[in-house]
Amino acid sequence: MSNNKVDLLRAELDEVNLKLLDLINERASLVQEIGKVKGTQGVNRFDPVRERSMLDHIAANNNGPFETSTLQHIFKQIFKASLELQEEDNSKALLVSRKKHPENTIVNLKGEQIGDGEQRLIMGPCAVESYEQVYTVAKALKERGITLLRGGASNLVHHLMIFKVLERKGYKF
Repeated sequence: MSNNKVDLLRAELDEVNLKLLDLINERASLVQEIGKVKGTQGVNRFDPVRERSMLDHIAANNNGPFETSTLQHIFKQIFKASLELQEEDNSKALLVSRKKHPENTIVNLKGEQIGDGEQRLIMGPCAVESYEQVYTVAKALKERGITLLRGGASNLVHHLMIFKVLERKGYKF
């Protein structure tokens, strides 16, 4: 073949590569959309049954010249990159993602360093019911060296007791 013929074929190959690039990027956009839908549904993004189905579909439609195993290897790489793309999208939404922020986030809470790798105990009542209750719990915890206090804002049992006391009055609101 002359260099002119090779150059023409290479130019044609470059065009095919650009078409493949467009198709791969179109596929990536679809994968991202699927990942978003799965994320809202709480469904695992990796579906091995679906991957096997796609690989079987590729095998059934391969007319050569590539061996099916070669094409399946290429597509597995595309699937892997697609899954990573979905995971990357997921990590963008997470403020605590190690991918975006590999260092520890350390918060100083009145002298207590939270997030420095040391274990801290945070204790308190499941439901805050009165000032006296919280004060008593806080005093007991402080005597035991625990300096972090938490308190729940709601308790199902507490709500059920209120409805029982209010009976029908609760429905009038």
